[in-house]
Amino acid sequence: MWAGRAGGRWRGANRWRNAKQGSHGAARPTLRAACPIQAQGIIIHDEGRDSNTSIPARGPAGQRHSARHCEEYSVRYRKVLVLSSIVASVVAAAGSVGNASAQSYPTKPISIILPFPPGSGNDTVARIIGPKITEQLGPPVIVDNRPGAGGVVAADAASRAAPDGYTLFLPSSSVAINMHSPRAKYDLIRDFAAISVVGKLPFVLVVHASMPVSTIKELVALAKRRPKELNFASSGVGGTGHLLGELLRTSTGIEITHVAYKGSAAASRELMSGQVHMLFTNMSSMAPHVKSGRLKALGVSGSQRTSVLPDVPTMAEAGYPQLDIGTWFALVAPAATPRAIVAKLNQCMVKVLGMSDVRAQLARQGVQPSPGTTEEAADFLKKDVARWGKILEDAGITLN
Repeated sequence: MWAGRAGGRWRGANRWRNAKQGSHGAARPTLRAACPIQAQGIIIHDEGRDSNTSIPARGPAGQRHSARHCEEYSVRYRKVLVLSSIVASVVAAAGSVGNASAQSYPTKPISIILPFPPGSGNDTVARIIGPKITEQLGPPVIVDNRPGAGGVVAADAASRAAPDGYTLFLPSSSVAINMHSPRAKYDLIRDFAAISVVGKLPFVLVVHASMPVSTIKELVALAKRRPKELNFASSGVGGTGHLLGELLRTSTGIEITHVAYKGSAAASRELMSGQVHMLFTNMSSMAPHVKSGRLKALGVSGSQRTSVLPDVPTMAEAGYPQLDIGTWFALVAPAATPRAIVAKLNQCMVKVLGMSDVRAQLARQGVQPSPGTTEEAADFLKKDVARWGKILEDAGITLN
């Protein structure tokens, strides 16, 4: 209740409120809020003047007060409520549109951008799962190879693609590593929404058959007795094999020399000829040479031994759990892709990776299918990116 004489302006305000009543006199609810100064009981109006020129009063913070102040506060409050309702409606509508688009998705071909050329591991995996995705969703899946700069070219392109579910990206651990390069404009975590980890490819530490060691502990002991005499090969600076060799060096304190080759084929060839002593590489390519006796396998990554080399211990079993790192393949979409579409693609991948023929084809490539939720995939990628960053930092390596 206002104190003092209700001036013309406030009588008008009362008439406006009375006009808002129904035909039977029932008052309609109005959007009003108590003025914060009025709530303190400080309401003073000039009895001898129009209420528009009320005597100023001050609240605890020294704020001037008038009848006009209260009405303006009420108007602002009503505007805030209206805007809040509009925002809520827009958000709800956006959610409805996203759900509707997910229900009809997909209605045209889906492209999967790959960071490496035909014949690469990413390419092989994509051509295994692509037809099965088509079986589940309908439209064809197009494999789009965009090699260059260790996956940076493809990742940059995929991160800028329209977030509509029609352009996906199939990165591997190399993309997570090269994200730490100054030339990379993408962020695998920030710029992409994880759909699913497709599979993991164990890495194996192999040495030439002439090496007088049979375990990783024996290899480390030999390297400590002969500092700077042993070397390890890799497919190139900044590759997975290179960084695993550096991790072995920094985590055990041994002094070994890195020898970089142009590609894994050249590195493997030099190892088998005895030109280098050891190599971290994917298990599927080395298994035949281990079985033939030309190479010795000292440990494999992964939580359990592989069926391909069942007699070779895991890195954890060998006493070096920090070396439990392999490569992986994942399916992601641009970050702003509607969550309902990402969820639909995840459900599709869970079905595809559960198919016996798909699992058999991946197993022949040494890939262990790894379906899971989108949250699990996102957590896996986040940890892997951070791990490679720490390995690079500890080894003092700057990617070009």
